[in-house]
Amino acid sequence: MKFTDILLGLGASALLLCTTGTTKSYATETAGEAPPKLIVFMAVDGFPQEQLVKYYDQYGKDGFRLLLDKGAWYGNNHYSHATTYTGVGHATLLSCAHPYKHGVIGNDWIDRKTRERVYSTQDNRYKYLDEETSKHAGTSPFNIKVTAVGDELKYANSQSKVIAIAGKDRSAIGLAGQNGTAYMHSTKTGRFITSNYYMPDYPEWWKAYYKDKPQDKYFGQQWTLLLPEEAYARSAPDDRPWSTNYKGLGTKFPHPISGGANEPSKSYYDAMIWSPYGDNLMLDFAKAAIKGENLGNNPAGVPDLLALSWTSHDYANHLFGPESRQSHDQTVRLDRVFAELFEFLDQEVGLDNVIITLSADHGFMNIPEFSASRNLDAGRIDPEKLIEATNTALSEKYGEGKYIMTWWNPNLYLDYDLVDSKNLDREAVENTAQRFLRSYPGVEAVFTRTQLEEGRMPNTKLAKQVTLAWHQQISGDIVIMNKPNWYLFAKPTAYASTHGSPWSYDTNVPLVMYGPKWIKAGKYGDSETVDLARTLAFILNVRPPNGCEGRVLSEALQ
Repeated sequence: MKFTDILLGLGASALLLCTTGTTKSYATETAGEAPPKLIVFMAVDGFPQEQLVKYYDQYGKDGFRLLLDKGAWYGNNHYSHATTYTGVGHATLLSCAHPYKHGVIGNDWIDRKTRERVYSTQDNRYKYLDEETSKHAGTSPFNIKVTAVGDELKYANSQSKVIAIAGKDRSAIGLAGQNGTAYMHSTKTGRFITSNYYMPDYPEWWKAYYKDKPQDKYFGQQWTLLLPEEAYARSAPDDRPWSTNYKGLGTKFPHPISGGANEPSKSYYDAMIWSPYGDNLMLDFAKAAIKGENLGNNPAGVPDLLALSWTSHDYANHLFGPESRQSHDQTVRLDRVFAELFEFLDQEVGLDNVIITLSADHGFMNIPEFSASRNLDAGRIDPEKLIEATNTALSEKYGEGKYIMTWWNPNLYLDYDLVDSKNLDREAVENTAQRFLRSYPGVEAVFTRTQLEEGRMPNTKLAKQVTLAWHQQISGDIVIMNKPNWYLFAKPTAYASTHGSPWSYDTNVPLVMYGPKWIKAGKYGDSETVDLARTLAFILNVRPPNGCEGRVLSEALQ
């Protein structure tokens, strides 16, 4: 057989490789606009859409406004699942899969066999490098059951680099996917660390960066207002009685960030990430990673992906509420951080070669007491009291016992051993608990395992959100949805405000794409958060992640 006949049998792609002598990937061979050199995927932890646009007039021209003025942004972008938590959102963002597929149903859940808590990114087979590793530390993506965009990029282009950096382990690991590298902030040392799942030792650029302890440079700083006092008129007054004094930050400006320490130490490193200086710390490290890994200038000529999750905004909202001047100030400070990052990217890679995207893992509710002051039905649910009341109701019907053995938001777990030992029907016990909980203060709706497994859910948006958030093998037996403006968290007074609900203040988050070569600037309408990763995979000419359910936002593409 002639060599040319063999080539014809192999197909046109083989002919191209053999006749040109190249080994370029499918992504760079595909006709049309060449893919970007670098994707910078950004999530702001706990950042509702309304906060992105609320302070537009106080942004500089090169931070958030660069994205809003010259990018495509969707004003009605929502998560479709009910459980708007950090672990869930970060597992969703670059997988474009819903929790019922990717398996991260919360920040934590219960292992049925051991009855022990499982942290969303814990994997006790792996340890942090050069750092103490606690039992529930996030060390690998083992619990995430799907691929992410970075995995598909590396499958198409093995020399592509995928780096994720975040203040929280579950955030970095969720964005890194199965084959990227995750760096997460350590409150013990103030460094951005990783585990031996990702590498046996730190790269030389990392060791050189931390040689002089750059994490100590912000010690002794105070968090003060960036703008004049009158600029915060649209935000709630300072030092409200329901703000939370946490990590020694206090409840009003100025906020000390030393953690009460006399020198850099664990208490300082912990407190710092709860202030805007945590964003500055991450900016410093992100710059070092871009240079150290040569991101966007890959010698193989293939795209790289850098995912950044900015944690400190979530903490400001937890302690002071999204309506607070602290949250307002943190947002305008983050705008300046982004402007500095974008300028750095322009110098190192050239913004013409980069796509930058912005989203969030969840939004945020207003502090319940603030909502109540505005004549809204609002309050706090104590889950321990809720469990106690439910067990009392079940005991009255079925005999003494702790039928609900535990709770991880928003799932209640039945004690199957107890139920079976009494020869009770599990569905009947579920239904009894459901009837009781439906009238519990602050509870909007209650769904059972049997309903979810058998597809007997009502035809409502809320029921669909719960279905997308519920995983048959992992989730609990009774799912509770709190009413709008009602706080439901492990400890009712741990924070001033929280998130996790199916309501629009938690589901409506930014979806912004910038990159004039590929993106058509403008304001657009409806989208789902899962659409962003699907669109990036399309631009990169790689497979969609294997659990992806998003659509390509083709109306915003050049």
